[in-house]
Amino acid sequence: MTTPPNYNYSVSVDAEGVFTIIPEGGAPESPITVTVPNTTITYTLTSDTPAAMVFLAPQITNDPEGDLTWEIKDSGRCIVITDSDADEEDAICVKLVTGFISPDPQVKNEPV
Repeated sequence: MTTPPNYNYSVSVDAEGVFTIIPEGGAPESPITVTVPNTTITYTLTSDTPAAMVFLAPQITNDPEGDLTWEIKDSGRCIVITDSDADEEDAICVKLVTGFISPDPQVKNEPV
């Protein structure tokens, strides 16, 4: 049985929402071809991306059988996408989504 690979990418996002995605440690450039079940693809926000910016649920299209699953880790600074490779698709589209987290507004509830 083949051990599933993990491909790592660093992601920076500027104030205008422009993404720069850089393969790390021999990870392939896009498009990524998956041939081993349960391959993981990890995207990590770089330190030059504002600390309040985090990953949100990705937009995944052209995956009718639901081969891709995802999990947000490290307080939103990392997202791991797992491809079961159970079905053949020509091109699954994954769009990374980020957003800002506001500071706690300190809402106080006082029931009457």
